[in-house]
Amino acid sequence: MKRYRVIQYMIWVMEVFTETKSFEANPILGNKLLNCLGLHVMRVIIARIITGFRRWILSWKISTEHKKEFHKKGYLKIENILPPELFKRLQVEGEDCWPEIREFIQGDTTTQLTFLDKNKLNQLPAARTLCGLPSIRNLMNYVASTAIRPWPHFLRVCNQGGEANNDPQKTFHSDTFHPTMKAWLFLEEVSIDKGPFEYVEGSHKMTLKRLFWEYKQSIKGRNLNHRYAARGSLRIAEDDLITLDLFKVQKFKVPANTLVIADTSGFHRRGAAAPDSSRLSVYFSSRLNPFIPFPVPGIETINQFAEKLVTQEVEKSTDLKNTNQN
Repeated sequence: MKRYRVIQYMIWVMEVFTETKSFEANPILGNKLLNCLGLHVMRVIIARIITGFRRWILSWKISTEHKKEFHKKGYLKIENILPPELFKRLQVEGEDCWPEIREFIQGDTTTQLTFLDKNKLNQLPAARTLCGLPSIRNLMNYVASTAIRPWPHFLRVCNQGGEANNDPQKTFHSDTFHPTMKAWLFLEEVSIDKGPFEYVEGSHKMTLKRLFWEYKQSIKGRNLNHRYAARGSLRIAEDDLITLDLFKVQKFKVPANTLVIADTSGFHRRGAAAPDSSRLSVYFSSRLNPFIPFPVPGIETINQFAEKLVTQEVEKSTDLKNTNQN
């Protein structure tokens, strides 16, 4: 038993140098004294420095205009990203490609998704073409600060399911303590009644006020009121954004064929939606260890290994319906 406990503590200590974020699950990360001494804040600062360096290495692949827009706002929005013919074929694949629907319910929102691994992409030529486009992949890799290909899904978000006003994703939050990437290519128009993605412009920047806010949250740690916050996805009230000099919320009411790429360490949320409304997109994500000093290269064996891990995680997290997930 003692040997097991020692091994467990060694794992918890090693997790300090990974993307692990939960104050609740790791007693080192959730230790009040250590966070009073600045453990969480130091992780935030070091992760930002390393991520910035990795983005600098990858920056030659994207335009100056896109770099300026991203660094100012924390997101990129590009309309008419795909040629019309390719986009039409992608829409058809998105509507028809549901051989196995995995879903979970958060409050009054049902999320349905299918992970597009290599085998599925071989059956979906338009989706495969999309995932292979260097112009799009370079933008996502820059925001993610890695050269590993992002993980694609077909994603449908439906405003139907469990209890109304109990969707944790409809509260402004940061996904984790370090920069990370999510992207959506919307396959249909997103109107205000479909619950558009909302992002607090500039909230990806780690200002002194934001760092102090992170510090205060970390001291509460595992005792934070919101259970997702205790797990490392910090929540913030809309009125409190002003205290961090954050004033503009961008609501992505966008036409079909619009790509949105965001650093989801910035504050964001799912917008309020009308009953029985839905929106369909190709969804990409990328979240890796922020303490690796150089961009992980997009070598195929590394891509396949990462894809296998994502497949396992998707299957584990969505096998049971009607469960809340982060």
